[in-house]
Amino acid sequence: MVMDALAEFKEMQEEAFYSMEGLSRLNPEKLDFYIDYIKFQVSHGFYDPDANLNILKLYQFSPELYSRSCVGNVHMVLVKALMQLPNSDYVLCRAQLSQDMIDDPLTKKIDEVARLLETCQFPEFWNVIQEEKIFTTTVGFVEAVRNFVCFVLKLTYKNVEKDFLMQLLGPMTDQAIFEDLAEKNNWVVTGDTVFVGEKEEMVEQKEIVEKMPIDVVTPILAIR
Repeated sequence: MVMDALAEFKEMQEEAFYSMEGLSRLNPEKLDFYIDYIKFQVSHGFYDPDANLNILKLYQFSPELYSRSCVGNVHMVLVKALMQLPNSDYVLCRAQLSQDMIDDPLTKKIDEVARLLETCQFPEFWNVIQEEKIFTTTVGFVEAVRNFVCFVLKLTYKNVEKDFLMQLLGPMTDQAIFEDLAEKNNWVVTGDTVFVGEKEEMVEQKEIVEKMPIDVVTPILAIR
């Protein structure tokens, strides 16, 4: 019987949960399992922050487990963590790295990508990620970033020019992708403008005009 991806993820998640209880969390014999687990997450779009962080903890507390050939595992953990913005997963994982890991060229590239996202330089971000395969091959990466862009837009804008919005959302192979995002985020497209704020902000405020009877106004005017 072939196990579907979700069932397999649940099984691996359960194994990871029990393997991280107590002192067994830092058992170096479980490293191979965690590496298989992060690879599965990358290729199927799942996420287990505790298990991924534990890979970095194992390298931190058992440095003999780490070698240059293992840095790819670190990169996978960082990219999966970056996909969780605006949550602080990336910052937490980044804090576990040794200097050798930080000095790695691809780690520096991931840091640059993180900086572009955190400073909302989205058009430049979309150009930079084309340079590295890990960003374009990690399942769900592009979608996760677009969700973050939508989050920022809702906090920052009410109305956005559609052309500018398309630059922020990155290259799209199909107009249906934009339409799905618009529906999911309750955007309203009107010509070349897209309303991206909260629905409540669209309600027109009615001008309130109070009419006072002439017999009330006359004594007031007479005072002058």
